[in-house]
Amino acid sequence: MNTATLSPADVLPADLLPEEPRIDDAPRQQMLTERFLLPALPELRALLLHLRAQLDPALAERIGGDYPRGRCRDIAVALERALLELAPARLPEPVAAGLVAFARFVEQGGNVRLVWGALRGQGLRHVFLFGTLCVDVAPDSVVSGPPHVTVVPLAQARLTPVHNHRQYALLMASQFDARVYPNHVLPALAPHVPLLMLVPGGSARLEARAPYMLALARRSGFTSSFDALHMKAMSHAMFNVVANTLAAAGFDVADSAGEGKAAALEACRQARDARPRAAQAQEEAAIAALKKANRALQILTVSAPRA
Repeated sequence: MNTATLSPADVLPADLLPEEPRIDDAPRQQMLTERFLLPALPELRALLLHLRAQLDPALAERIGGDYPRGRCRDIAVALERALLELAPARLPEPVAAGLVAFARFVEQGGNVRLVWGALRGQGLRHVFLFGTLCVDVAPDSVVSGPPHVTVVPLAQARLTPVHNHRQYALLMASQFDARVYPNHVLPALAPHVPLLMLVPGGSARLEARAPYMLALARRSGFTSSFDALHMKAMSHAMFNVVANTLAAAGFDVADSAGEGKAAALEACRQARDARPRAAQAQEEAAIAALKKANRALQILTVSAPRA
């Protein structure tokens, strides 16, 4: 299967955020879905399950731990890559029939995208949009059981976009039992990365680097980040632990949560007013600094003082 067949997903409409779970050109996508995909749903499921069976051993070995728990994106990205490399002649029936139906759908303009959003208001999930269908290739990354595939119309899937950073924080707290705080430690990063998260059994890290969340911050004029910075702050003790760790790694940290909050809010105002070229440079610098900061924060775990 030629990689060019997925080109309709490469260019997003100007108002569609990266990985946003929303259908562009819904009437045409519905027509193509009804013509090519709905008559071949059993074969399409067979195709996707075949790919899972081929991919799982290598993914489990590479990722380790409690794979596939929490690995919906890794599974989806690997499956998408494998899907591009398949040829019907090398596949058993009905897997080959599923690939033929899928290829015809894409060749006629069917949209295939990996999307990310809040599923039933309970947690964040990566799934596919095949036309107007929501295709989850890794339900077992949330609920234990054998690999399987769910295919339902997006209208019935209850997969919705994340609306702001406060909602993101609530979803992360619910899904991972995380403690999420405003980023008052590194004010310069706050417009793009306004949150700090501690996950039980994991390390501290700054959030949210997801392409969707970065684009959401920009589109909101950084008001989403600005609002999140008013969330309950870390305790003085926790702030000092995080700040000292980052200072030791060479970062310019705030002296206190209060000072950091004021500086972070001002940084949001400046980011809002920045010219496009300067804004792009600021985001690129923030992403680079975020990677370095999160590497430094890996030594911290939930044993840090509670707020």
